[in-house]
Amino acid sequence: MAVGSIRSMSTLAAPSSGTPSPEEGPDGRNDWATASIDWVVDVVERFRSVTTQPAVTVIRAVVHGAFVAFCLVAALVLGSIGVFRLLDVAIPGESWSAHLVLGATLFALGTWFWSRRTPRS
Repeated sequence: MAVGSIRSMSTLAAPSSGTPSPEEGPDGRNDWATASIDWVVDVVERFRSVTTQPAVTVIRAVVHGAFVAFCLVAALVLGSIGVFRLLDVAIPGESWSAHLVLGATLFALGTWFWSRRTPRS
């Protein structure tokens, strides 16, 4: 029998077949201490799986979600800086031309999103 599993009381009280089982001591008697400890461990594991495990899962999801959100915001900021610098190098003139192109692009994107919204009733 596997460690941590519980046998029914009728099985524990069954007479020995001659060869000692893993739950029996060297003299052929049932090891009640081991059976009791296995029962307590099983109850604690079931209690933990019902109470602690869902909380750990939720907290793990929140932490991973916050990490992903942080990484996405950092990537968005760095990508925006990279696009601005690329425009500043690619477009002749001062940095105002990069501001103008990036601003016009974001304005057009915002206007398109605004036109796609559903009006409130």
